[in-house]
Amino acid sequence: MKNIVSKEMVVVMAIMGMGVLAMSLLGPIMPLYLTSIGIAPEILGLMFSVAMIGMVAGEGSWGWVADKVGLKIPLSVGTFVCGLLVLSIVLTQNVPSIFTIFFFWGIARSAIFGPVRGYIGANAPLLKKATFMAIVAVMMSGARSIGALPSGFIVDNWGYNHVFFISSVVSILGGIVVIAGLRKTQPVKPEPPAVSPSPTDELPSPGQVINYRSLSFQSAVAFFQFFGMGISMTFLPLLATQVVGITATEVGFLFTIQGVFSMMIGIPMGMLADRKGKRVFMIIGLLVSGAATVGIALAKNFPWLIVFTIIRSLGMTMFSPAAVGLLSDSVPRHRQGTAMGFYGAFAEDTGVIVGSALGGVIWSVWGPRVTFLMSTVASVLGAAVCFGWVREKTSKNHLPE
Repeated sequence: MKNIVSKEMVVVMAIMGMGVLAMSLLGPIMPLYLTSIGIAPEILGLMFSVAMIGMVAGEGSWGWVADKVGLKIPLSVGTFVCGLLVLSIVLTQNVPSIFTIFFFWGIARSAIFGPVRGYIGANAPLLKKATFMAIVAVMMSGARSIGALPSGFIVDNWGYNHVFFISSVVSILGGIVVIAGLRKTQPVKPEPPAVSPSPTDELPSPGQVINYRSLSFQSAVAFFQFFGMGISMTFLPLLATQVVGITATEVGFLFTIQGVFSMMIGIPMGMLADRKGKRVFMIIGLLVSGAATVGIALAKNFPWLIVFTIIRSLGMTMFSPAAVGLLSDSVPRHRQGTAMGFYGAFAEDTGVIVGSALGGVIWSVWGPRVTFLMSTVASVLGAAVCFGWVREKTSKNHLPE
């Protein structure tokens, strides 16, 4: 079989990795930084929601741009512009200004995810979509781990500003790789793949109709799963420091362990999803995630917080490659970027927005424990929708032996 992992694909994944690395440096410490300058939890949740609204506004659009003109423009925005916006966060403590920066930061950083996943979806082997999406997830997990590990240590020893500066530099270096490594990248042409394992396994051709009803249900499932992600990414650092009582360095360590675990199991989970069924793995991943957030909500010490965070990471790693692979199976090759962008915007990002915003309100009214239990409720609802209404073609469930 022709080697699908081309030099260009490696470069694209490296750019994505640098972009995620820059963001992950900020992930564990951003809620702590905003709290340190006097931002209340309910406002904190709204700020993260505004950033995700920016991603909704940008992700579908950037996927469409990538399908039309190629990767260079969106990835340049996701690196150069994103780096400058991150640097601007530390220049003001004015709440309206931070809201504005977060909105445009969301638009800029969204320029990486839809285009890259669309590129991988268009170039991955037909019966290994979940495996290749798992490779993307592993790259992201590795980048998150590398970024999360030093961020808390840097804050504890040199202050918050150094983390923002390093994140900005990493983004700009990613932009340099875009200019140097993607000089000849072209948009995918609207034609079906030349070779397929069997006629029944081909992706939809440009003339075929996409089942929007099925895709709507799949998007609803992703919304519920990423509702929990919105709660976790916004409030896990606060739960860890204010309730469990750990330091910023230990928060960075917590995020690192989560990322390393995802990196270790990501590709095996993707391969199993291709063999055993993507829909099955989506349902199991949702239920595992829901059970884990019960444990996070009730954790009394750092070791138990680590255990349940790892279990939640297992659930997300089972769910995400399978879900994106199933989406890619249903979309024509020349529309992969657009589909991935809109799926990211209106399913994943919208879930994070609602989770962050509603989580801030619940935290302020009922406290941190109930906030995380809401994530469990969302995961169970997502599993119910997936079981009842999401379907997968039998011919795509198994790789040939």
